[in-house]
Amino acid sequence: ILSRALGGKTGRAISGWDIGVTAIHLSSSASTLFSSLNIPTTLSVIECHQDEVRELPPEAEVIAWSEKTGVEMFRYGDHMMGIQGHPEYTKDILLHLIDRLMQLSFIEDSYADELKANLGKVEPDKDAWKKLCTSFLKGRL
Repeated sequence: ILSRALGGKTGRAISGWDIGVTAIHLSSSASTLFSSLNIPTTLSVIECHQDEVRELPPEAEVIAWSEKTGVEMFRYGDHMMGIQGHPEYTKDILLHLIDRLMQLSFIEDSYADELKANLGKVEPDKDAWKKLCTSFLKGRL
């Protein structure tokens, strides 16, 4: 929504749903931007979407990507940052969303079972996300 509001283009992801805990990779400029935070260059975040940024708004910069999504994070100057994933979500929230998507027939039962089985394997990097988001919002980057 943020990308579209700023003049970018979005749409349904060609690769389909992205649900689960996903590893995202910070760009070299983001690694420099966030260097004072001492966070890893790869962060895990909870994802639950089927849309993607297809074209960034003018003057926006990609600051993170994943194997499935080319624009996981972007920044627009030093005052706006878009995050595709949900650093605010817990695994309980994601489990509820998976069940809801299955009940509404947006995803198959077998896919929901696979997603749930994989949830225990990786934890989202909550502390790093909290540090990153708080620092950005307070203008400390």
